[in-house]
This record gives sequence, structure tokens and C-alpha cells, in this order.
Amino acid sequence: MPHDVVTASLNARDKSGRIDVRFGAGMKTFGVSRRALLSIASPPRATEVRLLQHIDAFCEIVASGLGSKRSGGDVVLVTANDVRRWRRAWQSSEVAAGI
Repeated sequence: MPHDVVTASLNARDKSGRIDVRFGAGMKTFGVSRRALLSIASPPRATEVRLLQHIDAFCEIVASGLGSKRSGGDVVLVTANDVRRWRRAWQSSEVAAGI
């Protein structure tokens, strides 16, 4: 799904990210847990650079519905488990396509 990142920032205290994204006409704010940042690539790093390097992957996780809903409604938090599920889905689609 096409998206436009409006803002992205890292909370220096707890090393978690916040991303504001426009999906079509709607705006979505979601969080990225510290463990998700550590899980997205190797070596594990929970930095703003890592957040920005993999911002499209985090947006894809949310757009595909793999992000975990936080209690209280609409807020989505991308966790390490979400990253693992997304990676497995991505890898299995490569195998199915014969890549």
C-alpha cells in the first residue's frame, strides 16, 4: 500500500520509535518497540538511524495488518514478534515466486 512518512522520531529514553504515516487519505501514528528495532536487522541496534533505515519495512508491517494492536483501540505498536511474522511471510512469498 502506498504511503508517505510525515514524521519519524526515536524516544532516546526508552529507545522506541514513533512514526506518523499517511496511507491514502488517512493518517496513522504507530509505535516501534525497542525490541522490534533490535530484531529488524543485524547487528541489533535501537537507534534513530536503524529506525530510518527500515522505516519502509515498519510501514509495510502496519499496512499489511501484522502490527499488534495496543489495548485502547486504534494505536498500533510494531513489536519484535510482528517483525518475525512479517519476515516469515516475506520469505515464504519469495519461495513461492521462485526467487
